[in-house]
Order: sequence, then C-alpha cells, then structure tokens
Amino acid sequence: MDRLFHPRSVLIIGVSTRPENLGKNIASNLIDFGFEGEIHLFGRHPGYFLGHRIHTDFSTLPEGIDLAVILTPAATVLDVVKACCSRGITRIVIESGGFRELSTAGAELEKELVNFAREQGIKFVGPNGISIINRHNGLCLPFMRLSAAEIKKGSLSLVCQSGGMALTYLGMGSSENVGIAKVISMGNKTCLDESDYLEYLRDDPETEIIGLYLEGINDGRRLLARVAATPKPVILHKANTSAQSSEIASSHTAALANDDQVVDAACQQYGIYRAKTFRQFINQVKSFSLPLMKGDNLVVISRSGGHAVVAADVADEYGFNLVPFSPEFVDFISAHFRAQVIKPGNPLDLGDLFDIDFYLTILEQVLQRPDVDGVLFNHVFQPDVEGEASLRLARTINELSRRYDKPVALCIFAGAQAVNQLKKQISFPLFIEPAEGIEALAVSRDYARRQARKISAVVPVAGQYDRQTVAAMIEKARTSQGGLLSLDQVLDIFRAYDLPVLPSQLLPAGAPLPEISAPLAFPLAAKVVAGSLSHKSDAGGVRLGIENRDQLQRVYEDLTGRFSSLPDYRGILLQSQAEAMVEMIVGGRRDAAFGPVVMLGMGGIYAEIFQDTALRLPPLDENLIGDMIENLKGAAILKGARGQAGIHRPSLDRVLYALADLLADFPAIQQIDVNPLFLSADAGWVVDGRIMLEK
Repeated sequence: MDRLFHPRSVLIIGVSTRPENLGKNIASNLIDFGFEGEIHLFGRHPGYFLGHRIHTDFSTLPEGIDLAVILTPAATVLDVVKACCSRGITRIVIESGGFRELSTAGAELEKELVNFAREQGIKFVGPNGISIINRHNGLCLPFMRLSAAEIKKGSLSLVCQSGGMALTYLGMGSSENVGIAKVISMGNKTCLDESDYLEYLRDDPETEIIGLYLEGINDGRRLLARVAATPKPVILHKANTSAQSSEIASSHTAALANDDQVVDAACQQYGIYRAKTFRQFINQVKSFSLPLMKGDNLVVISRSGGHAVVAADVADEYGFNLVPFSPEFVDFISAHFRAQVIKPGNPLDLGDLFDIDFYLTILEQVLQRPDVDGVLFNHVFQPDVEGEASLRLARTINELSRRYDKPVALCIFAGAQAVNQLKKQISFPLFIEPAEGIEALAVSRDYARRQARKISAVVPVAGQYDRQTVAAMIEKARTSQGGLLSLDQVLDIFRAYDLPVLPSQLLPAGAPLPEISAPLAFPLAAKVVAGSLSHKSDAGGVRLGIENRDQLQRVYEDLTGRFSSLPDYRGILLQSQAEAMVEMIVGGRRDAAFGPVVMLGMGGIYAEIFQDTALRLPPLDENLIGDMIENLKGAAILKGARGQAGIHRPSLDRVLYALADLLADFPAIQQIDVNPLFLSADAGWVVDGRIMLEK
C-alpha cells in the first residue's frame, strides 16, 4: 500500500497534447503540487508536455516505475494493465469509468480485471474514481485541475466512495482551515475497499483524523475490526440510507431495526462519529483538530452577554458543567471592568472590558485550573478598529490551548469578509456560533471517554445449547414447510437455547382437549399455530384469561372453527399465563453488511408505533446490554422508578446472549422476534416469538 502513496516514479497513461485531454491535468497537478519523483507520460501519439516526453511504446519506458495511473477507455484498461505488469508495475490507479457502474458488459470487464490482478499480485485503486492525493509529498493524481494553494497540508485523510464528495470536502476543508493528509476516491472499490485504506491510515504518521464517505459497506464486520484497532478518530458520512424493503417488514425486528439504524448502532458501539450533513462532518473534523476534552467541566468566555447565555443553554443540553469561579478570581476580573455593571461568573461576560490582550490573561488563568477541561470563547470584534488585536488574540488562544493541552473552541462574530480574512492568516479552524463550538467540545469529550472502552469485533459462539435439535428443526422447515416455523417449533428452539419459555402444550388439529395439569395451570392463553399467521393478535388468533375448562372448550371450538382451514394450520397452543410484568421485545436479524444484530425495545402491541429500541452488534457483554437499556426512553422503568423494583437483569441478559448465539450458529436464520418477553423483579418469561429463515 505504501507504494500507492509514496511512489518514487509515476507513469500517466492516456496523455495527449489535445486541448481537451484529461491526462495532461494529472501531470500538471503533480508538477504544481511539488511532486519530487519522476514523471513519465504515455499515449497513442508521440509528443511532449511540460518538457516530458509522451511515450507510445512500453518498451521505451525505464525500469522500476512504482505507480501507473490509467485514464483510457474501459475496453482498453485490461490490456494496459497487462502491459504495466510486463514492465513490473504492480501498483495502479484506474480512473477510467465504464465498468459495472455502467452496464453488464462493463461488469464483465471489471471481473476480468480483478481476476488478472489477483493472479499477478497487482493492487489497484478504482476503477471509476478521481484517484488519490498525498498532500505531504505532492502526489496529486485527479484528472481535474486542483489548486495547491487551496488544499492545505494537514492531518485529515479522506476515504470517499464518491469523487464528487471528495472534492466537496476538499473545498469545505480549505474554507475552514482543515488541512489534508491523504485523499482516496475509491470508485468501484473493486480491489481495495474502505477497510484496506483504514488499515493503512491507522499507521500513517501524517494522518491523525480519518473521514469516510460511504454509500455502501462491503463487509461491516471487517470495517469494525479495523476501527477497533485504530487509535485515531473515525468520522463516517453514510449516504444511501433508505429503509429495507417491505418484503421483510412482517417481522417486528425488521420494522424496528432498519439498515440505517444498524449503521447508527455500529457507530455508537465502536466509537465512530456519524455525520448526517456536510457541515456536521467538517465540524467534527474541527473538534479533533483541538486537544481532547477530558471531562465535563467547561468555562464559557464571551464578549457579548447574549452569546454567553446562548452558549450556557447549549452547554447544559450537552451535559457540561459550568464550573464556578473563586471569589478571588472574580475580584481580579472585576477590578479591570470599566463601569462595574457586570458581575463576573461562568459564563463570563466581558462586555464591560475592552482590553483584548487582557482576555488572554483571563484565559490562561482559566486553563491553568485543574478542574477546567475546556473553554468556549466567543469573540465579537469590529474589523476596522480591532482587526490586528483579534488576529493576535486568535493566534495566542491556539498557542495556549496547545500549551495546556485543553481545547478552546473559538467562535468569531464579525462580517463575512473580516472572518474570511482572519481565516487566511491563521492555520487552525474557527467556529461560527456557540452551538457548533459546544457540539465540537462534546464530540471531543465523548471520544476521550470511548477510548477507554475499545472493543473487539470478533464474534464468538458460546453457550451450552442443544444445537442438533435446532439444526434438525430448521432443516425440516426449509425442506418441507416452505421455510416457515410454527410457534410451537419456535418455542422449542428457544428452549433448546436455554431461554426461559412459559410452559405450553400444542393441541394438534382434531385432538380432544386434555386434562390441564402441571406445568400448565389456569389461567391459560390459547393461540392459533400457523406459520403464515404473522400477527396472531391482530387476526383474533389469541385469547387470554381462560379461567376454567368450560371456557377453554368454547375458545377452542371458536378458534378451530375460524382458523383450521389455513393450509399450514397445526393446532392450538395452550400456554400458562404469566402475571403482569414489564413487557419487552427482544429480537435479532442478519444485516447484509454487519451480520448478526440484536435489538431490545419496550414491547407490547405498540412496539412499532413508539419505536423505543436499541441495537447492538454481538459479541455482547454486560456493559453493552447496559448501554441498550440506557438508550431506551423506558430506561427508568427497567431500572426501577418511584419505589418500584427494576427488571430481573439476569433473565434479560440470558435472552440477549442466547439470541446472539442462535444467529451466529445458524446463518439460515434471518430474523428472530421474542415478543413479548415478560420481566419482573425476580424472573423473566418468553411468551411468544417468531423466526424467519432465508428464502
């Protein structure tokens, strides 16, 4: 991988002297960005460009070229790659389009390209992308002209599935004083994908922040493993977030855990910062450009009282603690106020103090305090009068922040022209309002906390279960039941995986009513059993509160009369009825990118209406399950509120662990519902469930 970003020589294939030729732009970029290695050009017609000969025969090229860049029609690319291979060039950037993104024929070309590259040990970027940039050595390979003056050197590396998005972030970063280390436009990411680049950037000394723009994730588990091993902040802008098709929405879990929610859960669990907008992405990058905020204690310093109030409100929203000032410090500041009409506090309103240099004295004393973790500094200035002093203030604030290793988010309020002029004279990012600055500090604080909770992405299979019984039931369902598991079979699978299932008994079609004896006991619930009946309650296929045999006889006759004509009708399930408990839904599904995903939510018939759920990716532990509980709006109920006991955590943990293992053991299982799961202070019972197999 290092040869892709640190080549000693580059060959550009597809260059001509025609005005519209794009290959020339690659050569111009290399020269303008100061690439110090050798540059070689290749095209169909001889000539020269910027003093470099355009070769037309591979045999005339020198030996030992490190990297080739191809920008020729898709139909020619494989032959060009073979020619490169014959000259010992095994690192290639393919910018050409016209592959699987265009047509079936293009997909075949791409497949042939991949097969040849794999056989020959070739690694390539693309195809169908704008290629790569290493800002620190002048390697700049996009086929459009770029400005070295506008793309500053820095510590952010971008890995983008879209070349247009890469250029957008370059432009935004330039306007926000965000410097660039590497840029990768993956294109079709046919050979190398986001996980490969993330692994490389993890150890890249020039990269301190990694930004990802992805429209699809090839292998979510592999990506998370790379993130778990990366000691650098990772920010993800994930697009293409539409919900799953209605084809699988017959499952509660599918309705409550769509693709984008799984991405959110993976980000939260593995410490990835997810941005939903361009602006949020850039602001998160800016937050990591500051020293980390290692706690909740914040000081707000503001030249405007109104800005101070706004900042205090946002600080409270993000859970910051505005630490009080000592009486001595208050007296020290007050002595410098002109009219003595403002009482200093936190937030600190400097509206009565017009000595900009003294602001720095105040800031330094604040940063020296061991109980202060970070500062938000709001500065309003008049450009004509205070421009030079404000520039000096900004530069010194940055220096003090670095010296004391504490973040100072500087928000500047002035005319657009004045702010832009100030940005050109400094090398660090500014914020445009208190909310952005506070959010950046919150991102920094949360990242510092997450570093202590880095987790493995390995999925172990654990537990003492009757796997043979489950395997036989799943095979039977797939071969002779149309892939549908009936309720009695689902409950038997749950029992085989040690879930606490309520006592039950199946009455097959046509069977007489038995005598009710232990472990069954009145009151009973009666449920129609048919794999095709997804929502039994909605269809009237569930009866509760059956107190005696006469009532049971009437219910049995009614249900069999209404439902026995179903083609997959298996009978009526009698089930002991648990006392009133907290009702929850637990589920799992197999995500196309991330594999097994487990869901926890407040249950009952309103589960899909209230959408109070939390997701996590196995392997689970007590901390992750605790996080799931904390993320629910009903968390207070589950932990115990207003004198009521909380739920029996061992029962909940037992169900979640078992479902995770069940999904890991049997890839044929696509979705699982445990709904409801009844939990009291000292017990838990699985009441109902559904398992959907792959089609």
